[in-house]
This record gives sequence, C-alpha cells and structure tokens, in this order.
Amino acid sequence: MTVIYPLLYMLGGLVVGRYLPSARKGLSAILTRGLIPFVIAYNLLTYQAGTALLAIFCFVFCTVLFLSAQVFWRDKLRSLTFSYLNIGWLGLPLAIAIFGDAASRIIIAAYIGGSVFGNIACVLAMQDKASGRDMVRNTLFSPPVLAVFAGLSLHVLPLGLAESSLLAMAYELAKQLMTIAGMCTLGIWLYCSKMTTASLRAAVPISLLRAGLGGGIVGLFVWLCQVLEIELVAANAAVLFILPLLPPAANTVVLETYYRGTGQSAQAIASGTLVSLGLLSLFAVATLLLPH
Repeated sequence: MTVIYPLLYMLGGLVVGRYLPSARKGLSAILTRGLIPFVIAYNLLTYQAGTALLAIFCFVFCTVLFLSAQVFWRDKLRSLTFSYLNIGWLGLPLAIAIFGDAASRIIIAAYIGGSVFGNIACVLAMQDKASGRDMVRNTLFSPPVLAVFAGLSLHVLPLGLAESSLLAMAYELAKQLMTIAGMCTLGIWLYCSKMTTASLRAAVPISLLRAGLGGGIVGLFVWLCQVLEIELVAANAAVLFILPLLPPAANTVVLETYYRGTGQSAQAIASGTLVSLGLLSLFAVATLLLPH
C-alpha cells in the first residue's frame, strides 16, 4: 500500500499545479536547501561502511552516461538530460516505498554522488567557457556538498549526536516530508510543462537506452561488490537498479534558464519523466510480485 502514497502525492501536485503553480518554487527551495541536506547530514552522522563507495559509484555512473551520450549525440545539453538524474525528488520516495526504510541510505549515498556530478556537468554543459574555478565553487557551495561536510564533521566530533532520539525523530519526519514535497513538486512541474506526442515518442528510446546501458553498469558494479564481499551493496543490490530507470533531473531546466536564458530541455525532461514513471511502475510491480 505504501507504494501508492508517492503516486497520490504526485496527483495532489497536479491539482496544485492547476490552481497554484508558483508553489513549486517554495517546495523546491525547501527540498534542496532544507530537507535533503538534513537527511544527507544525518546519514553521514550515523555513517555506515560503504556509503562513500556508493557515492563514488554514482558519480562514475553518471559520468559514463554523460560520455556515452556525447558519443551518440555530441550535444552537451542532451547529454546532461541523459545523465543527470532525478535521484532526490523521485528516486528516494519510490525506493523507500518499494524496498522500505533501509533503501534510503543507498539512494541518499547515490544522491550525493549524483549531485556532485550535476554541479560539475551543469557548468560544463551550460557555459561555453567553463572555468575550473566555477566548477569548484559551484560544487563546494552546493547544499548537498555542504551537508556532506556538516555530516562528516558531526560524525567525527565526540558530541554523541548519533544516539540522539530527537534527531532520529526529526530524520524520520524529514524523510516523510521529502516524499510528500518531492512528489508534489514533480506533479506541479509536470502539469506546467508542455508535452507533445512527438516528445513522448522521442523520450521512449532514450529512456530505454539509459535503462539498458545504466542497468549494465549497475550490474557490473553489483557483481564486483559481491566478489569483494561489500555487504551494504550486495544486500541492497535491487535498490541500485532504480537509478537507470530515473528521468532527467528537473533542476536541469532551472540551470539552463539561469546560464543560457533558454528552456529547451523542459519538454525532454517532462516527457522523459512520464516514460520513466511507466518503467518504474513496471519495476515496482515486478519487485513486489517476485519471491524474495
């Protein structure tokens, strides 16, 4: 039944998009500057072995997708929408709904790696003369990376915060609010985006290509972790296969508007999101029906 809740929140977002579309700005700010950084910091405060490996893997995963897309299309913006994925707003709520709370650590670690990639790749893709200083500044001062520094610092300091029941309660509440705000924002954004039959048709082969190529990369990583007996990955292998099914990050069009003054990626992101929701629904049904 919990799998239905994220979809209900998204439907609620569609209704909000009809009457109050400007709400997406406030919800996006709450997510990216408040809820998600807090959840990241708490997970690193209560660090579990293997988290850093997952973050590094997701960075490499997104980079390989970006470079592969450059081979196919030689278009940086298109490559960015192929590789910079909606892990925080969509991946986390669905992973928790399908696999339970244990999946949150896997997806949050992946989100850290994906966010670092996104901050670097966006500067490269959006600015014709991207400088190393811009990439470093954008990356180091992005909310997810600041949350990483905060979480690791608190983990090292002998404050005993990891055992705080109050923080644990706040963490559980933050995850629930992330699910609601993330899926609602996605619903508002989908309502406000213009999709056509042609854009949906174009999104299908791209989504399938990402699923196939990304699934192969994830499969290789899981196999290596099983050989090396990395328990966190081996025990949660199925969760990682959500990654290649995810759509482009909605934040891409915001950054495109900021850097280029255009919104060309909006239609591709909206159509890709709709196709990905179909793929993720099939994945959820298969996962829940198959014997464990």
